[in-house]
Amino acid sequence: MVRARGLVVLIVASLAAFACGSSSQTAVVSTCNPGSVSSVPNAVAAAQSTANRLEAAVVTSLKSRPRLAADPVIKIGFIGILSGQYKAYGVDEQDGAQLAIDKANAAGVTFNGTSYTLQLDSQDDAADATKGAQGATKLVDDGVVAVIGGTFSTATIAESKIFSDNGITQISPSATNPKYTSQGFKTAFRVVGRDDQQGPADADFIVKTLGCKNVGVMDDKSTYGQGLADAVNGRVPTDGGTVVDREHVDATQSDFSAQLTAMKGHSPDIIFYGGYSPQFGPLVSQARRLGITATFVSGDGSQDAETISLAKTDAENQFASNAGPAPALQPGYAAFQTDFKAKFGVDIFQYAPQAFDATNIIIKAIEKGGADKAAILSNVAATSNYQGVAQSYSFTSTGDVAESIFTIYKVEGGAWKAVKAITLNVS
Repeated sequence: MVRARGLVVLIVASLAAFACGSSSQTAVVSTCNPGSVSSVPNAVAAAQSTANRLEAAVVTSLKSRPRLAADPVIKIGFIGILSGQYKAYGVDEQDGAQLAIDKANAAGVTFNGTSYTLQLDSQDDAADATKGAQGATKLVDDGVVAVIGGTFSTATIAESKIFSDNGITQISPSATNPKYTSQGFKTAFRVVGRDDQQGPADADFIVKTLGCKNVGVMDDKSTYGQGLADAVNGRVPTDGGTVVDREHVDATQSDFSAQLTAMKGHSPDIIFYGGYSPQFGPLVSQARRLGITATFVSGDGSQDAETISLAKTDAENQFASNAGPAPALQPGYAAFQTDFKAKFGVDIFQYAPQAFDATNIIIKAIEKGGADKAAILSNVAATSNYQGVAQSYSFTSTGDVAESIFTIYKVEGGAWKAVKAITLNVS
């Protein structure tokens, strides 16, 4: 927990009935029972019934308003991963932002009697800090008034200084590394929780809920993956567990036999992996071929369809946490999914709802203050209880979302199913 920042557990809402720092090499008595945790469809269905009643207030229908050539254009920037092996994350977010802009333009965007046309200006950061800085500079030169993105933490952190230096509001739908909002930049915001909140929640789930006391920890050395794994590593001993081994892989590695063989020698009950699905899926399958029976847990970088596609049946009964509420608990998810698929022809990959919400927060700020960057920043910072598709949003003084929600998922029957929800109040 980040006690200095006023992080306290507000709600630990289980959707099911559950059982039961340093890298120590001494195993402890374990009551590990991952099979005791399962989804409860009725609970999710009841939540969806409640969510359906809220959809009309969250996602508005496209209205018919003719666009006038004389309408001044306001550019909103998007920066994220639009190429490479992780582009599904960035394209998903870009599409969410575009849908918000299309809906706003159809409904009409006005300030002080002037009608504006919003335009999305997209730049690819390829999850790379150098390319992110270049893309951020291009958006500044293009005259954007605010930015959605980046997608992954390494590039987002590099981009944040450029936007700060130019007084441009930046809202990331998915960057979770604490550094992003801990640099003192008043322009940096995010609409998901942080690694130093999610990591302890994952560790609590592993040790306290599953009863798994002997924990192996692995990561891909990325800003996101290692940061999340570090948070788990530090929390496990506090919860009464033991980190029996800590391993690192390279972000482009495909053969994990050396690290898995080392891990196997320490007999972990469970293995936490900080990284992304292109590696997590093969990692699980390779572990099974080596005779490792330990259950795997990962974070939001792995909680997607690609993990299941790559690991196939080996993905069954593995866990992953994700920032944000489960789709069935997102007030406007069903209607948003319908609109999203109608426009783009694909299902939501992961953070499109959060990108949609972040864009709408900026649009609301424009409607209150026009194209003035300082006014947009002030209005975004003052956001209070804005009801989006995914959740309600308010921001802390550091730009973090005040209600930080995480969901634990388990692969059951070849699909991710929610098994536990955790809500943290951050002041």
